[in-house]
Amino acid sequence: MEKSEIDAQRLMQVLYRMARSRQALFKEMLLTYGVTLHQFHLLLHMKASGKIRVTELSDLMMVSKPTASRMVHTLCDKGLVSRKADDQDRRLVYLALTPRGEKVVGEIQARQRERLARILAKVPANEMKAFLNTVEKIESELGAISREDAKGGKKG
Repeated sequence: MEKSEIDAQRLMQVLYRMARSRQALFKEMLLTYGVTLHQFHLLLHMKASGKIRVTELSDLMMVSKPTASRMVHTLCDKGLVSRKADDQDRRLVYLALTPRGEKVVGEIQARQRERLARILAKVPANEMKAFLNTVEKIESELGAISREDAKGGKKG
């Protein structure tokens, strides 16, 4: 294997382990609010988007529309999400966080930031800055490839 392939394999393994560790770290916290990690991600997308339709959410979450609909239904039952028909076209239904949903997302985000800040405080500032810059570059390149692939461009 070439060095770039070895680095790619190492990066994939590290990202996988980080994702698993993050999930384990926050699983219990999320359960105290009655939401799963996937439901929390959906709530984050809703917070960032404001009002949004299920189809748009399913695209953002990279899940099928029926899966997104089930997740939304569950979150509506928990009082975290509301549905509202469009004023001009009643066939369109928009979703939004309820005040309770906003509160829950805010509290979870604050607790996550506090936990991560304690971990990151152990990393020297110059290393953290370099790490974040590198991760952002990789994310940007991955996003560009995904957008190119979605447009039917060449596969990389």
